[in-house]
Amino acid sequence: MFTLVGRRLDKIPFSTLFSYNTVLESVFSAPARKDALVVEVAGAEPMCYSFGRLRKDVLAVANVIVQRRELLAKIQRMPSLCWLQPPRPDNVRSVYSNEEGGVLSCDFLKDDGTYNLAITGNAGYAFVVSLLAAWSLNQMAVPMSASQKYAGELSYILGHSKSRAVLGDTWAFEDKFPADYKNLLVRELECGRWPTCRSATSSTHHVETMFDLDSLLDSVEAQREKEEETGTLLQPEHIPAKAESRKINDAHDVIDRLELEKAADAKRCEARRQSMMSEQFKENNAVTHAADGDAGEMYYDTENLHSLNPVHRRWVEDPRSRPGWNDDCLMLYTSGTTAKPKGVVHTHGTVRNMVNVLQDVWQWSSDDTVLHMLPMHHIHGLVNILLCSLASGARCVITKFDDPIRIARRLERGDITLLMGVPTLYTKLIAAINEKMSPIEKRGFKTAVSQSVRLIVSGSAALPTPTLHAFHELTGHILLERYGMTEIGMALGQPLRPVTRRVPGTVGQALPTVQTYVFNNPEETVTDEGGEKADGKGKPAEYDTVGRLGVSSKSVFDRYWDNPAATKKELVVNSSGQRFFDTGDTVGVKMFNSDCDSVVYTILGRTSVDIIKSSGFKLSALEIEAALLTFRDIFYEVAVVGCKDEVKGQSVVAIASLQAAALRKWNVPDNFNHYESPELTQELSAVVHEVLAYYKCPARYIIVPEVPRNTTGKVNKGALRSMFNLV
Repeated sequence: MFTLVGRRLDKIPFSTLFSYNTVLESVFSAPARKDALVVEVAGAEPMCYSFGRLRKDVLAVANVIVQRRELLAKIQRMPSLCWLQPPRPDNVRSVYSNEEGGVLSCDFLKDDGTYNLAITGNAGYAFVVSLLAAWSLNQMAVPMSASQKYAGELSYILGHSKSRAVLGDTWAFEDKFPADYKNLLVRELECGRWPTCRSATSSTHHVETMFDLDSLLDSVEAQREKEEETGTLLQPEHIPAKAESRKINDAHDVIDRLELEKAADAKRCEARRQSMMSEQFKENNAVTHAADGDAGEMYYDTENLHSLNPVHRRWVEDPRSRPGWNDDCLMLYTSGTTAKPKGVVHTHGTVRNMVNVLQDVWQWSSDDTVLHMLPMHHIHGLVNILLCSLASGARCVITKFDDPIRIARRLERGDITLLMGVPTLYTKLIAAINEKMSPIEKRGFKTAVSQSVRLIVSGSAALPTPTLHAFHELTGHILLERYGMTEIGMALGQPLRPVTRRVPGTVGQALPTVQTYVFNNPEETVTDEGGEKADGKGKPAEYDTVGRLGVSSKSVFDRYWDNPAATKKELVVNSSGQRFFDTGDTVGVKMFNSDCDSVVYTILGRTSVDIIKSSGFKLSALEIEAALLTFRDIFYEVAVVGCKDEVKGQSVVAIASLQAAALRKWNVPDNFNHYESPELTQELSAVVHEVLAYYKCPARYIIVPEVPRNTTGKVNKGALRSMFNLV
């Protein structure tokens, strides 16, 4: 009996297509059944999403994006895939790169928004799918906040970024966007139900399509269930060819069988030829991770490439067209607390380095579970938490910080190993626990958190030392402080271990791959008193060096979007010719001994708003704020600003919210908007003079119900000065 055995199909992991993006590659390599995301809403059952579900939804949404954009290109008589980001030439580099030669990216790239996709909505599953779907097509993701208003915020970002499409959830589209955008909504998988293709209007900026992710994901899930029910969802493995067995009855049967053998030989020769071609193909598409045969991993079939969308098919057929680490990946907008928001462009390479550094220093692993309560349109919530979790194969629990006690109870459950937040989050958590938990409950909370949570991080704003101590009393944890910016990722950080080397009020040392440069322009030399290295009381200076901070690392951003002048303006070069990004922050550097690891940095504040020039002194607003907050029975929150003064140049003004007992003590009226009195200022000045030199004491105290902050806990001091006519 003659038997023909079919050749095994060549299956290549999808993750090999995404080697340019460390997060995508990890998501498509992780165990399929492991939870990637858990979305928790008060009063509702948690929604769990596995890595397998996540990557299927990412590809499904990516396919819809490709289909829509290809349809628009065809209608506009543009070439197929004209909307793809072209690979960046090797000689194009960032102005902050220390490589020699080449062309500056801020001068070379057009920044016309062709491959930009804006993402908005709640911090949840749809947001994550949107982000990864954009990256899977090498589109630059432009995250926006669901809390932002359209007028002046979302509208500004859409217009400035020139994004061609918006991905978001139903709530965001219905509540945030004007009616003109509803004509661009895509909510169905079938293109026949899509809105009529039309050119973007001035009222919708450059936006051509609004992808409603909630509706699309519902359609994807419904289609998936239907295919499973009807049995049309096939997952072929290695399918041998069928062969029939026939008896040989006469000479004609012998001749027929010989002909069959001859044909079989020809097929085997062709199979060998195809196998050689396949080996060459697999060499060009080598698997770059350690996974080998995980049953849940997604593959594509090299003999069935028509099942891929046109983008992925091009990358398979022409590996030279694949994205690289230097391609644009992510554009985050600065918080705008000191100037109009700028679009900060990061490449796949800078994002990869940001993630890799934090995975290393904070020892992320697939066993971790992180509690995510921060916005995803800023670097803290997006990179430090979400991307590090996905890249590590960890579990990310997403919830709102809507009730501090609910969050405290959530931490008591024992599955959270990592927590990251901003100082105001910890301040509110401390206040709620002290107010609503009994002494026995506090002891139970401290035991649970100290045993299950391995690391708690604070950042995005200065952490007052009293908050640090109060949190330690309640949890047993010493908060790890770090320093970073949208432009540079995380640059400085206290050590994971030993915790005894975390110096309160400092942000630690330079992280791996980071080099720092502390410098002073002639007109900006910061000293405490008349150029003398003393504190005005005959004590040695608190810092060995004080100046502006420059940072150089592989995490430094590529450029400001469509703004070469602003990009080049922040470049500073040291005497050795090394290039740094000027952070605009003033730091104090203290060396405890000759050991370089004992150098720690203290952020004294933004040079433009936190360094107050008063009576010949240059004072740190953050230092004064920290001193005031040592009086925990009086001050709840404080923001210190400079006010124009004809005699002093600037006088120190404290804008503060007081504890309830302090409000009653000084008879502050109920339901007040802001309050100020000479008597209150005099009494508070007498108190704080115990910890501050006379020239650092605020000349005025403006009492407010709450110090206004943005979603990342930062105070817009420029807006505060204008609000109270302190300019």
